[in-house]
Amino acid sequence: MRVALAGLLVFVVCLGVLVFTHSAGARDDTRLPPDGNPSLLANDNQSPLSGRSWHLTSYWTEEGEVPVIEKTDPIIAFTDAGRVSGTSGCNIFFGGHDLSGSTLRIHDIESTKMTSTPEVLDQEKVFFTLLQKTRAYTIDGDCLRLFDASGREILSFTSQTQPLQGKAWYLWSPRNDTGGAVQDPGTDQISLQFLGESQFRGTAAGTDYCGTYEASGDTIRFGPAEGWVELPEWYSSLLKQAHGYRIIGAQLDIMNENGHSIMSFTRMPPSLVSVDWYLQQHRAADGPGLLTPEGTYDLILFMPDGMITGIIHGIQLFAQYDADDSSISFGPVAMLIAEDDDPGKASESREMIESMFGEARTYWVWNGTLELSSGDGKPLVTMANTPAL
Repeated sequence: MRVALAGLLVFVVCLGVLVFTHSAGARDDTRLPPDGNPSLLANDNQSPLSGRSWHLTSYWTEEGEVPVIEKTDPIIAFTDAGRVSGTSGCNIFFGGHDLSGSTLRIHDIESTKMTSTPEVLDQEKVFFTLLQKTRAYTIDGDCLRLFDASGREILSFTSQTQPLQGKAWYLWSPRNDTGGAVQDPGTDQISLQFLGESQFRGTAAGTDYCGTYEASGDTIRFGPAEGWVELPEWYSSLLKQAHGYRIIGAQLDIMNENGHSIMSFTRMPPSLVSVDWYLQQHRAADGPGLLTPEGTYDLILFMPDGMITGIIHGIQLFAQYDADDSSISFGPVAMLIAEDDDPGKASESREMIESMFGEARTYWVWNGTLELSSGDGKPLVTMANTPAL
């Protein structure tokens, strides 16, 4: 039985919900401080753990500290109702937690049943085991540290994955106060780049603009933007409404005073995230030739937060990616294979998927077509913004 596209969309929504919260730690030991007292940064009605997502940076085994596998990004989020949710870098998980002062217990972890490389699955197993061994925690700025019953640090997280400054952000979804679209940027690409000394600049309506901003914690304010020509009225209005921000992966959300996202920016190339990509041809896992899918609507979505998700040969998949103007790379691919799929065909499809994304190093987009190529320039897959009939 093929995995339905509707199921994929539900999966994407669930993944987005569990990492929706966001909010920028150093240490010199891996033991619980003597007083065991966390930095309580929240008010009396909110848990110090809730209100942001925590990204795993390293964990401890008998051999010592182990860094997280690149582009897997395990995440956990806590709610004030005593629940936890997150992703292991392969599977989505849910569970419960009990919190009292600096004491923390995480329990009843359940997860989806996707598969990935042996290394990623081993990391997931250790992650789930250590979560349920947690007995205490501390928070130091954007660093969360979890400890076992002996006071030994076992998991370390951060709530900030990217700074505002650096690469340009590209607007892909402006919204009004109720979440509805206010304007389709269309072909008028709008960029925003944060510089040092509270300066910003960008391009809009075919011209450059610049101005000043103030950011502290999760709050942000923009001063008047100046350009060679007047900026689009709807864009100037949204900049004036800015009150806060959050960063999830490669996605920046600008919030108004009510906490609603009014603009979403991405650091990923707009040419990738602006359309749905349907598989046209792909390289066989055991040969250099390109094959054409037979009667399927294989689909890949490049998400603005730096994730891809899709269905190829009935296998539901997701992975992290990073891209600039021409280079691209993917993290380990997590896959959901239906139990009643033919084992031989499923294994062949899995090898093809792992080869396609594992070897990809460059890409180009032209006239509604996307091609991924290996480091030596050999094409791996071609996709189009309309399905192959």
